[in-house]
Amino acid sequence: MPTCPLGTRERALTPESTRRAWDRYVSTGSIDGSQLREPVLRAWERAHELGVNPKAAKAERLSERDFERLLEQQQALITAARPYMEVLFAAAGLERHAIVDLSDAQAVKLFQLGDEESVNGPERVPGPGALLSEEESGTTGVGTPLATSGYFEVVGPEHFIGVFHLYTGQGIPIRDAEGKVVGVLATAVRRPEASRRLRDMLLCAAHGIEAELLLRQLEKDIREVLAAPGDEQALRVLREDVDRLRESSRKGFRMAARQATVSRFEYALRLLRLAEEVVHDIRHRANVWHSLASLEEGQRRPVALTELVRELLGLLREEALRQRVELVFGELEPVHVEADALVLSRQLLHAALQALALAEPGGAVRIDVRLERQLLAGKATFLPLPALEQAQVAPLPQSVTSPALRFGEEREPLLWRLPTLEMAPGEARPASGV
Repeated sequence: MPTCPLGTRERALTPESTRRAWDRYVSTGSIDGSQLREPVLRAWERAHELGVNPKAAKAERLSERDFERLLEQQQALITAARPYMEVLFAAAGLERHAIVDLSDAQAVKLFQLGDEESVNGPERVPGPGALLSEEESGTTGVGTPLATSGYFEVVGPEHFIGVFHLYTGQGIPIRDAEGKVVGVLATAVRRPEASRRLRDMLLCAAHGIEAELLLRQLEKDIREVLAAPGDEQALRVLREDVDRLRESSRKGFRMAARQATVSRFEYALRLLRLAEEVVHDIRHRANVWHSLASLEEGQRRPVALTELVRELLGLLREEALRQRVELVFGELEPVHVEADALVLSRQLLHAALQALALAEPGGAVRIDVRLERQLLAGKATFLPLPALEQAQVAPLPQSVTSPALRFGEEREPLLWRLPTLEMAPGEARPASGV
């Protein structure tokens, strides 16, 4: 996620000048905007209007009963986040004061990992059950990311409540499979430079958690489809792909964290970027699998058949490797058809999997997409080509045909655009190919 460059005034600000602004506010109730970063100024103004007490001795908490009920409701989020939180906490290395915490969409802290002094010492951070929204605690690394719908860092005296000044906090909202904010992942450390070093890993961990939530939703959808008659082969491939995606995401993150703990941060960041690419791939692929696993039907509309075939074969690369079958592209003529994209995708997937099975290990599958002009139909063919020593009877090609559009009927959108997960405001989405 890109950050905005600081202006001359903001570069000149220091923790000391921010402290003076806080002291002035506590004494007079007046906010000196010249001593605050612009986003912090806006956050202080919100806290002032909400009547937050800057001299509060501690954060408010939920009652034990309400917190226990909340934990039961949020177990899926906690379970998805914990592996990434553990790796993120390990990446803090030898940092004496480090906290990694998870809060819900109302900024109630659900779970935290931290060193003994920060968790149980006299200057401990607010624990699970603490209310950290801007309404309750002013500017924090938990509540302010929710208020601004994006990554936010608050350094020492930029916190609105004085008791939080010891820490530098940063947080980023976590979104579920539908793009809805369901929580916040945050870190709190004593030294601002330590916070900056953890930033990229924090963002990557948040995206990993989002991918985990996406995969969990996909697993739920798979279970629902398994309860109904369906293509067992396709569902098996889908489940295995889900498991591979999850392990790839966690493995890349663990590798980066191990390098970070030994101060090889440049190498760790390169690994992080690779892990982030895996996460984006998970988002893309899981959304495709979600559509394929569903029993839904859509509307007939223009579809770029050739591109759809390429998309689906991209999902089957791992399965082809597992079966030791080579995928070979033959004639790929640009063909546009009128079809229900969801139904057509499932037909293509079934045909491709059948061809893989018929090719057997050591064989290949040739893929052709043509326009049958006499029939005015688009045709995708998956031709099994067993290895010579195994070929006894030539297997039949697996084909899918759909009515083609006449020239001049191609109207937008021609491509079947896959569903995508909503990103945080201002966050760039890298281009992904198959």
